[in-house]
Formats: sequence, C-alpha cells, structure tokens
Amino acid sequence: MRVQHSLALVHSEIKVAESELDEAVNTPVSGGRDPTEWLPDELLLMVLERLPFTTLWGGACEHVCLRWTRLMQSASIVRRKREGRWAAYETGTIKPRRLEGHTGTVFALAIGLDGRVYSGSSDTTIMVWSGESGAHLQTLKGHTTSVRALAVGLDGNIYSGSNDNSVRVWSGANGAHVRTFAGHTARVSALVAGLDGKVYSGSQDQTIRVWSADDGAHLQTLVGHTARVSALSTGKNGAIYSGSEDATIRVWSGVDGTHIRTLFGHTRGVESLTVAPDGRVYSGSLDKTICVWSPDDGRHLQTIVGHTSPVFALTFGQADTLFSGAFDGSLNVWSGVSGVRLHTLHRGASMKRVPVLALGRDGTLYLGGSCINGGLVEAW
Repeated sequence: MRVQHSLALVHSEIKVAESELDEAVNTPVSGGRDPTEWLPDELLLMVLERLPFTTLWGGACEHVCLRWTRLMQSASIVRRKREGRWAAYETGTIKPRRLEGHTGTVFALAIGLDGRVYSGSSDTTIMVWSGESGAHLQTLKGHTTSVRALAVGLDGNIYSGSNDNSVRVWSGANGAHVRTFAGHTARVSALVAGLDGKVYSGSQDQTIRVWSADDGAHLQTLVGHTARVSALSTGKNGAIYSGSEDATIRVWSGVDGTHIRTLFGHTRGVESLTVAPDGRVYSGSLDKTICVWSPDDGRHLQTIVGHTSPVFALTFGQADTLFSGAFDGSLNVWSGVSGVRLHTLHRGASMKRVPVLALGRDGTLYLGGSCINGGLVEAW
C-alpha cells in the first residue's frame, strides 16, 4: 500500500512538472525560476522521456535550465529520440512538409519573433508562412531583383537584402514596407540584426554597412574584406562575424565597429556562419569544409570534413546539433561537440541545392532551395 502511494505521488509530481515545463518552453525567456529545480535527475529524465521530440529539441535548453542542457547532452533517451527522428526521414517513414509557391530559388530564410517563417527568393518576393501549419499567409513585394538575405530585428521587423543593392524593412506585424536602406553599390548578400538596435548588411561591394534600426540612419561602413561579404552572424559579447569570398572571417566590435581579428583557415570563400550557444563559431566554405573557431581568441579548433560539395548553409540546433546544407542538395547532421557526422540526408530531385537553413522556435528545421518547379521550403 505504501509502495502504491509512493508511485502515485511520483506520477503526480511528474504531471505537475510536465505542465510547468510545457508552459516554460512556450513562453519567452523571462529569467524566472527553474520549474524542475525540485526534481532529482532520475525523475527529470522520466519527464524528458515523455515529452515530444520538438519540445526536447526546440525549447528545452534555452528556456529552462542549464541542468536540462546537461541531461539532454548526456541522456541516451534524447539521443534515441533524435536518431529515431532522422532515421524516419531517411527511410521515408515520415516526410518533410513542403511550403510551395516561389517560382525561383529560395536563397534566404528567417524566423519571426512570433514563429512565422519568411522566405526570400530569386523571384523577387518574400513569402510569409505559418510556423504551425505551413500555410501561406502573405507575399511581400518591392524588390526589383533576387532577395538574397533576411534577418529579424529585436523589434520584430523583417530586413531583406537584394541584388538591387538595397535593404528593405518590413513590419513584422502586418508586412507593411517601413523604409529602405540605400547606400551599397552592389548586391546585398548578408544581413544580421545586432543586440543593440543596429543592423549589419554585407555586400558584393566588399563592405559591411551599419544601420540604425530606429530610423534607418547609416551609422558606419566597415572596410577590410577584399571580396564579396557572403555571411554575417552575431557572436559572444556582441561581436560581429563576417565571412567573405576572400576566404577569411573578420571579427568586429559590435560597440564601435573596430576590427578585432581575422580568422584564416579556409582555402576558398566562406559562404555560411553560425554560432553555438557557448560562443563557438562555425563557418562553411566553398572548400567543402566546416571550420570551428574559439570565440575568445579566434583559434582554429577543428575542421569538419564530410561534404562533397560547397557548404552554403549552417545552423545550430539544440543539444549541440549542427546542421549543414550543401550545393549538391545534401543535409548533414553533426555533433557540434565532436564533429562526428550523425546523419546524411540526400534528397536528390526533391531539392537540387540547399543554400539556406533556419531553425524554427519549435525545433522545426527549415531548408530553402530550388526544385524542378522553382523555389521550395521544406519543414523537417
């Protein structure tokens, strides 16, 4: 009788924890208390076992606690769920959701603060999709040539860079065109929104321009690259990372734009950048490799080899999972810690190349690229 009472109490506590965790992973980070602090590791693992994959992957680490992060990285149940998820895609047991509508290659993706998905295409438009259902909600028109880059500001506004040399700003609330940043003398190929209200745009003109998100004022031009600026990312302590076809990565101060250092290691142009939660920087290149860099001193930590074509897209997921998309249409899933390849997905005719990746707020992975009928976004 006492044993049954104890088991009932355990199940009751798990139910309470599940409810609080479900609320926590669907609420913006607020610095509130950790709802799992009173649960021993053994019971927390039982909760993890019962949660769906997308909750484990998309909400746990950043919304709950460092202890959850540690358990997710070490727990076999998380590895089993992750591996089972990708195995299901590999065998065709489950198939990705297709967001169709673009008539040209999808070169840019961004996730809104409300979970909406934005896709920019060579058809000159930006399409807005529901992150929940994948329904097409709106099409933003205004650029006169290919949309090559997208970013989301802290104010929720959407920034789009184009081959027409401009950056357009759109309201995240209703898609209205807010303003246009003009100044680049060649196509805009990279965008990132800083944490201090600044927006950075990289261009074929070899410069990075810094803009005020408040009024669109041009604040500064960062000069140093000797070829197209093809990738931008924010890093540890507000640092700005820029990748270029000159095969280097430059690190800039997000405070005053000072050049801090240059990272050398790739033998061809850098096409993609992403930053892990601990600050490690990952760069994908035309040389078919991914390099890993220290955020503290810029040391080259590792070279990840496995792709057989240029690496155009990178994004970092939860539980130290790195995703990379390549020109040949393949998607690789790696351990971000060891660099070991966990899965390779070849989609052949379904998508000819993967120039862009984005991770949704619920853990869904979005791939943008081209297919027989034009542009395509797949939700995994």
